[in-house]
Parts: sequence; C-alpha cells; structure tokens
Amino acid sequence: MIRTLITGALALVSVLPLALANAESAPPTSSPAAEQRLPDLDQETPTGIRVTRTGPRFRPIYRLGFQSAVRNVGDGPLIIDGRRDPAERTMTAGQVIMSADGSQSRVEDVGELEFVHGLTHHHWHLVAFDRYELRASWSTDTLVRDRKTGFCLGDRYAVTSRVFPNAPPAKIYRTNCGLYRPDLRSVREGISVGWGDDYPAFLEGQSLPLNGLPSGRYVLVHRANSDGRLRELSLRNNAASVLIQLNWRKGKPSVTVVASCADRDDCDRQSTTRVVATGLRVPWDIAFLPDRSALVTERRGTVRLLEPGGRLRAQPVARVPVSARGEGGLLGIALDPAFAGNGDVYLYYTTAAGMKLDRWHWNGSSLVPETTLVSAIEAGSIHDSGRIAFGPDGRLYVATGDAGRRDLAQDPTSLNGKFLVLSEDQYRGNGVVRPDVLALGLRNPQGFDWQPGTGVLVANDHGPSGYDGPEGFDEVNLIRAGGNYGWPNAIGFQTGSGRYLPPLRVYRTPIAPSGAAFLTKPSRWQGSYVLAALRGRTLRRLELSDGRIVVDEPLLSLRYGRLRTVREGPHGYLYVLTSNRDGRGQPVASDDRILCVTPPR
Repeated sequence: MIRTLITGALALVSVLPLALANAESAPPTSSPAAEQRLPDLDQETPTGIRVTRTGPRFRPIYRLGFQSAVRNVGDGPLIIDGRRDPAERTMTAGQVIMSADGSQSRVEDVGELEFVHGLTHHHWHLVAFDRYELRASWSTDTLVRDRKTGFCLGDRYAVTSRVFPNAPPAKIYRTNCGLYRPDLRSVREGISVGWGDDYPAFLEGQSLPLNGLPSGRYVLVHRANSDGRLRELSLRNNAASVLIQLNWRKGKPSVTVVASCADRDDCDRQSTTRVVATGLRVPWDIAFLPDRSALVTERRGTVRLLEPGGRLRAQPVARVPVSARGEGGLLGIALDPAFAGNGDVYLYYTTAAGMKLDRWHWNGSSLVPETTLVSAIEAGSIHDSGRIAFGPDGRLYVATGDAGRRDLAQDPTSLNGKFLVLSEDQYRGNGVVRPDVLALGLRNPQGFDWQPGTGVLVANDHGPSGYDGPEGFDEVNLIRAGGNYGWPNAIGFQTGSGRYLPPLRVYRTPIAPSGAAFLTKPSRWQGSYVLAALRGRTLRRLELSDGRIVVDEPLLSLRYGRLRTVREGPHGYLYVLTSNRDGRGQPVASDDRILCVTPPR
C-alpha cells in the first residue's frame, strides 16, 4: 500500500542516510538479545524534603528526610528471585528476564536480600537497591552517605504520564516481601512495566544527618541500581538530584529546595535563562543569519529582525499576506543552505486558499518575495503544522498537518498529514512544484530535527484533543522513508498488525509538543533532543541511545507559559519563543518573549 501512496519511495530510501533506514523501527526480533524484555529503572527526583529533630534537648540530632520513588519504564518487568540455603542468613538474588515469546531466563547473583527488622515492619529487602548521598554544590566529594538497608520491591503506584505498551492494567507484584517470615528460603519481588515503588521520608533509613554541615548549598542525589548489577535497558536515568539551600539559625537548620533535576546527579550544574526580547505578537519560528542576527516570524504575517546584540528592530523586515485564522498565519522559516551566497529564505504560511511555501530574498535590510513553490496543501483553522527545515542531505523538508480533516493524513492524493521533501532543483526553481511524500499518517507535526552523527530524523506529533480521539497521546517519532504513522486509524503504540510504525515516546498527559532541535555545541546537553511544549509549558530534554529515549528531563517548567519553538543559536545558546498571546495562554505584560537559555557546561 505504501508504494501506491508514496511517489518514488524507493528513490527516497536510497538517498537518505543509511542510519535512517536501520535505526528508526522497533528493535529487530531476530536476535536473542532483542527478544529480551528488559526493565528500565527510572529514579524519580526526591520529594517531601523536610527536617526533623531527634535525640535529647541538650544534644539534638537533625536529619534531612525525603521520599524516594523508582519506576520501571522499560519493556519488561524487574523480577528478583531470592534463594538461600538453610544455613545462610541472606538470600542470593537472581534476576528473571522475560522474553517476547513468554519464556524466561535467569541472571544469577545480581545482589542479596536480607531480612530487615524495621520500626514498623519486618521483611526481606534487596540490599543497596537504591543509595542516597549529600555533597556540597560544585564539589565531587560526598559528605554524607545513607544507611538505608534496602528496598522491598512492589507495584505501589501506576505511572500515568506516559503510555507503555507492555504495562499490565493492574498490580502484579503485591508481595509483602516475606513479612514477618525470616524463615523463608525463597522470595520473589518485582516492579512491573509502567509501575513504581516508593518509600516515605524517614522510613527505614530515608534520611541523612545534617549535624556538622555548615550553611550553604548541597546536592541530594538518589541512585537506583547504583552498582549496575541489575540488567536494564539503560543506566542513564538511574540517578536524580535536588539542589538545596541549608541555613542554620540559632542552632536550628532549615532547608529550601532550589532546583529539582530528573535523570541527573548534577543539579548544581544549572542552565541560566534570560529574556532577550519582549513585546512580540505570537512569534512562531526563528532563523539565524551568518552575522548572528535572526529573522523571527510572527503569526500575524510580519518578520522581525533580532539584531546580534539582542535588540528587536521595531519595524518588520517583511509583511506577508497571510490568513491568520485559528492556528494559521505566518509559521515556519528556513535559510537556504547557500544563504551566504544567494540570500534565499523560505517562508511557510496559510492563506484563504491554502498553505503556501514561498521563496524570498534577503537584501541585507528586508525580505523581498520571489516565487511560490508549493500551493497544494490545504489549510484549516487547526492543524496546519508549519515547520520547515533543510536536512543534512540538502533537501527542504516540510511538515504538514491534517488541517482538521482526519482523512487527509491517509489520503494518497493529499499532501496533508505528511512529511514532504523538495529537491534542490525544486526549491531553487521558478515555479510551483509537487513535493515527494516522505511519510504519512501524521496529525499535526510541529517540530523535527536530525540526530547528529546518525542522520536519523526525529519529529513530534500532537495527539488527539478529545473531539477526535482520547485526549493526550502526544508522540515523538523516528521518521522513516515510506513510513505510515497511523493517524487517524491508530494512536499511541497501536500498529494495526504491523501496518503502522510505533512512536518512540507517548505522553499520556497532553503536552502539545511544538518546535524541536538537537543540540550540537559542546555542553552537558550536547546531543540532546529538546522539544518545546505549549500545553505542557515546558521544554523537555531527551537523550537518545540505540533508538530509544533514555533521559526525559523537564526544563523551564511553568516559568514562561506556552513554549512554541526552540532553536540552537550562536555559541550553543538555546533560543525559545513563547506563545502566550495565541488565544490559549495567560500573557503577562512583556509577552510574547524570546528567551535565551545557556546550557550547563
């Protein structure tokens, strides 16, 4: 069916980087390693942080308490089997690995279980499953280590923010970890996919002493599977941290949380954010010129110039005749790969007759229209997508939405709900052309970029809004030539018996992902895929490894409202456009704004 839908699909495959064809689909099932469904332990950030006092009045002991939680976001359950000989005090822990065909294998000696006598209950703990430490900010030396005895693993809470294809609908591991049974010779504990386990503050070692620490900033770090003995999909998300401010006054401590950092043990290495420009009218996209100035599109049809020093020129450098109905208007902008020599700029916008992709010319002070290249894309009051960008292969990529007509995404005669590509001859020509279709079955993709080193194309897509399907299910996809991503016939991880490609990540709670960019400049975030979320009012920094997302860190959460676009600019700074005056935000007087984020070095 894809051959009939996509003109020249074989040619498209041949010109894309080889990695694109090899890395985007689900892992192959032919190799034994791929058949294993491994867990992936994601240490959540410590919460419920507070100080308590114990001991005599003349010599009080102050302790920092916190809640710890670990969730399984992998492909299979974490299953721990403990066994011991009658003469042994502890059990040797083995890990049971499930496979896709239902078979099991066992990894021996991944740890030990010990029967722990606690204040509230007595049961078998997986020793050293998680560890806590406190260190001074900007120091690598640990000042205080935990004395926790281990973890009784079980399905305590469901992870509701994401969708997991292998998650059971109900708890599987309801075990009490051999409660009051020190005589047991075997015990099984575990955490199912899409479930997590937690411990409240001060329970069984959930605290660290503060006595002797001076006032200052400290980093509280939590780690799961700290010794790496458990088999997992990735160890990149096994740590989380919190930056705290400790103050002593009249011999009593107080603690304030400065920052929380998911999937990181270095919360003292913070990014910084400053406002570069204010007073824009629903900015949509930004493109940097060789002199480090930038062209910024506004949905009302104006292009603004952001000068290298950060001043926003008052008068537009172009006015585009748009139809700014609903979500439409002037949207994407991209510079020609040979811009330094030819000055060509491409604009993507809605008109009353439909979407248009035009080529304009930058003369040094203004944009001058040259020609329309594409005019056969339908526009609607919603789902116009709008993002355009040049790929590493030199072609111009265009993302299109379904324009509010779901059927168009699967219609072979329509350019809507697709990824389109224009060749060099097409985008540098002098007339209207019909682009090739790269992929189909998309609802409203508004952000995409290519992973450095692999050339793999990663893209965001908006899930249903309630009227056209269950609300949520926003996606991050690996875009494959000839791929069908299912909309409107499938959402989430539904594949229609193999007809549709599954997403890389599904957000069950809607975030409305928009612009996105891979970061290429040296920093602690180098190689990350950062997406801007409108409804989520955040940036999300994703790390990809072997075709999987292994880190998903929220940034700027709820601080600046709706975030439309993120681009890597000069010096590796991230430039972020807000979208608080689009009719769906809560603007402040300075909106809309251009933000500049400096990644931690």
